[in-house]
Amino acid sequence: MAFYEDWGWKDNDCYCCGWKACAIWTAGLVVAGGVIAVLVIAFAVVYPPKATADDAVLERFALSPGSPASNSTISYNLTATVTLKNPNIYRAIEYGPLAVAFSFNGSGFDDSAAVPAFEAKARKSATVHVTVGGAGKTIKLTSPGVREFQAENDTGKFDVEMRLDTTLQYKGRSAKCPLVVICPLQLQLVDPAVAATAFQRTKCTILRAKKSGC
Repeated sequence: MAFYEDWGWKDNDCYCCGWKACAIWTAGLVVAGGVIAVLVIAFAVVYPPKATADDAVLERFALSPGSPASNSTISYNLTATVTLKNPNIYRAIEYGPLAVAFSFNGSGFDDSAAVPAFEAKARKSATVHVTVGGAGKTIKLTSPGVREFQAENDTGKFDVEMRLDTTLQYKGRSAKCPLVVICPLQLQLVDPAVAATAFQRTKCTILRAKKSGC
C-alpha cells in the first residue's frame, strides 16, 4: 500500500510539473512572438507620413476677369499651416526642400513658396508654415472657372488647393522617395482688421512613389 501511494504521488508530481512547464513555455513563446512582431514592424516596415491642414487664413482674393478668360489676373494674401506626422515607431523621416503651390479651380496662381529641408523624428510631427501674396498675377482660368470664382465670391468662401512636392528618406534607408501632399482648403475671406474665422482642420492626401524602400 505504501508502495502504491509513493508511486501515485510521484506520478501526480510529474504530471503537475509537465503541465506547469508547458504553460511557461507557451507563455514565453507568445511573448517572444509578440516582441518579434513589434521589432519587424518597427525596423522592417515603413509607413508614409500623415498630413493635415491645421490652419489657413485668406485676407484677400480678388479676380480681374480677362478676355479671353485665360488672361484673368488675381490678387491675394494667404497663410496656411500644414502638419506632417511621422507614424513610424523607430525610423525618423528626413524631408528634402518643399515646393509649395496653390491653385483655384484647377488653375495655379502661386508657386513661389518654398520650405527648407527638415526632419520629423519617430512618432513626432513637423509643422510647415507658408505665407504667399501677389497683386495682378496671371491665372489661366477657363470661362466656367471665372463663373465659379464669381459664385464663390458671392458667399465669401473659396475652395483652394495647396500642393507640396518634396522627397523623403527614412532613417537607415538609402532610397529617396518622391512625395506629394495635396490639401483641399475651404477658405473664408476675412478682414485682417477683424478676428479671423475659425478654420476647420482638413485631412490632406498623400501621394508617394511605388518604389523599393519607399
